[in-house]
Amino acid sequence: MVGKRAFQNVQAEMVFGQGIGRLSVAICLLATSAFAQQGDTRGAQGLQKGILKAMAGYEKEYCDQWLGSYRKGCREKFRQNLWWRRLPITTSGKMAVLVENRNMGACGSAGCSLSLFVETAKDAFTQVLGPQGEVGNLARVNVLKTVTNGHYDLQKTWADGETTTLYKWNGRRYSAVN
Repeated sequence: MVGKRAFQNVQAEMVFGQGIGRLSVAICLLATSAFAQQGDTRGAQGLQKGILKAMAGYEKEYCDQWLGSYRKGCREKFRQNLWWRRLPITTSGKMAVLVENRNMGACGSAGCSLSLFVETAKDAFTQVLGPQGEVGNLARVNVLKTVTNGHYDLQKTWADGETTTLYKWNGRRYSAVN
């Protein structure tokens, strides 16, 4: 929960007119605090090595766009721009990891590239959201209480805040049904 003092500081900025820039920064800080409290993690720290291995093609594509000295550190930069969170996907408690790739070239007006990874063997992961992933935002993907083929249904809300897409487990992966 965002602290009362932080909220009062934003109110004070609004009342005393200290400038749009400061108010924008304060609102962004509050939004970031609220977003982080939802269990989302930024960067590759804590992300299983098998998921990074499964994303190696995306990392290579990202790094291949840089030449010369600009290429230095591209791997670390790519990994810093991965946001992720764990989701329960079965009634028995099996977990998956939803990854949002916020790197240059992976985002557009509909959101960023989303991939959902499940562990298939020790430290080996497979992407199971649609045939090649989806587009959206971590905060707009929810696990529903309804179950299909032993897996919870997932729902993505689009950037307009109203349109939704329902994903059901087809036995191998989550597929959009609407």
